[in-house]
Amino acid sequence: MIEDETGIANGILWPDRFDIYRRQVMSASMIAMRGRLQKEGEVIHIICDRITDHDLLLRSVGRNELPIAPGRGDGARSGGGRDSREPGLRIRSHDFH
Repeated sequence: MIEDETGIANGILWPDRFDIYRRQVMSASMIAMRGRLQKEGEVIHIICDRITDHDLLLRSVGRNELPIAPGRGDGARSGGGRDSREPGLRIRSHDFH
């Protein structure tokens, strides 16, 4: 289960994906999950395709060294959109509210 200011979602990691990302799942203090968003009523699932270990990013909190642009945090409410961290996506200053 993951939670942010918008609510709670279930991260679903199928066995074949768990085998690939076992180390990150078992040892990382902070991870990022990428996958498909499924929502039915109030229940939200993220069917994980990829997991990234963000321990180094977690250690940088408070030092103002965040190496990535913030992504959208309202995907469950608005249906999501392109991730600002995707290669080739140009960020415009009005993209952030």
